[in-house]
Amino acid sequence: MFHPQLYDVVLTLSKAELRRCAKLVRSPFFTHRSEMERMFSYLAICLYRGKPLPDKATLFQKSFPEKPFDDLLLRATMSDLKELIEEFLVWQKMRMDSTKAGIMLAAEYRKRNLSKFFEKTAQRLEKEMKQAEVQNVDFLQRRLDFQLEMAQFQTRTKRATELPLQEISNSLDTVYLAQKLRHACTQLSHQAVFKMKYDFGLLPNVIGEVEQGGYLDTPAVALYYFCFRFLTKADGLPFFLKFREELRQHGHYFPDDELKDLYLLAINFCIRKLNEGEVPFIKEGWELYQDGLEKGFLIEHGRLSAFTFNNVVAFGIRLKEYQQVERFIEKYQSKLDPSQQESFVHFNHARLEYAKGDLKGALGYLQTADFSDLVNNLIAKTLQMRIYFEMGEFDLLDSHLDSFRSFIRRRELSDFHHRNYTNIISYMKKIMTVPPGDRAASNKLRQQIQDEKLLSEKSWMLKQI
Repeated sequence: MFHPQLYDVVLTLSKAELRRCAKLVRSPFFTHRSEMERMFSYLAICLYRGKPLPDKATLFQKSFPEKPFDDLLLRATMSDLKELIEEFLVWQKMRMDSTKAGIMLAAEYRKRNLSKFFEKTAQRLEKEMKQAEVQNVDFLQRRLDFQLEMAQFQTRTKRATELPLQEISNSLDTVYLAQKLRHACTQLSHQAVFKMKYDFGLLPNVIGEVEQGGYLDTPAVALYYFCFRFLTKADGLPFFLKFREELRQHGHYFPDDELKDLYLLAINFCIRKLNEGEVPFIKEGWELYQDGLEKGFLIEHGRLSAFTFNNVVAFGIRLKEYQQVERFIEKYQSKLDPSQQESFVHFNHARLEYAKGDLKGALGYLQTADFSDLVNNLIAKTLQMRIYFEMGEFDLLDSHLDSFRSFIRRRELSDFHHRNYTNIISYMKKIMTVPPGDRAASNKLRQQIQDEKLLSEKSWMLKQI
């Protein structure tokens, strides 16, 4: 199949970018080759009209209308066009970052001894940075770059002037801490999922300076400092609450994509704490999800991930916010991928009805849904097991457990899931066979369940005994 690298790049361009890039390709400043303009123009037309990109022969004929097909020439032209589009992407990025572009312009004026132009550019940059809406670590780096450029200019033109060397030193420390803390939070988040151990380098040796050195006045440091602390401390709640307050007060200083990352760092931490049974984090996780949904951080390309959908319902159920959970399901079910809507909506309605005590209603949702997602299927079967037991439908339960065991055997599961759900079935069978009134047998089984290291239904099973 003909699908060159050029096509991979072109397919990522929006319609606005196609229009801007077309102007660059037509410009004699960048190229005098008309075949590149024709090639790009035809590819853009295909994308505008929603047509598939052309095969070799068609693309060559559109690019070189008067020549016989030449595969080598086609590939060379496509490679050159790809390089030109890459120049456009860099140029576009530079145009979007006016501060960085201004610092580069100031540097050129300094090198050319155009002091008036330098000073005028510097004044504009100072005003821009004072009014900057985004003040994350990238902003701190730009401010440092500007200070360094000013120092070089003053060294050359104003020898008697006091240089901003202390400000530069302070900025270097602030930038380092902001960058290092942000990266460390990413490391910790990844470490929690993949069970990897990272070395944080110099950070443990300087972390104590953050509070004492006044760095918490800088939001780009403070947010990641509190995040690092709640991710690394056994009692992380005080730092988590400070993080939440910092997020409320200074979240507007961060771009949306970074804010989303900050929310997800906190939410994933709350999910881990929820699984560990730490009640204070349940309310915090619920509120973070509500904020993230309201601000749109959790919606990507108009879609809400099924993982997020499940977690919002789980937090709401644990808080017994049943009406809000119902409203959430109704409001956001259309945001799920169409292929997942029915199964995930039925699954979460089942969880909600079970939490409310409507066992028949929950069972109805479970029996009418096709759970294509493997994990949801496992959880649904476990919930069905609970319902049969609580309804006293022991014949149905026995048949269900046999079917459940066969399901596990036929599926490729992780070691964790295989052991956990095998244990659930095994202990459920044992609970069913304990003779009524046999206190010794009950106590023995209770102790076995209590000692089992991997059993997600442990609390529920102990209650049943």
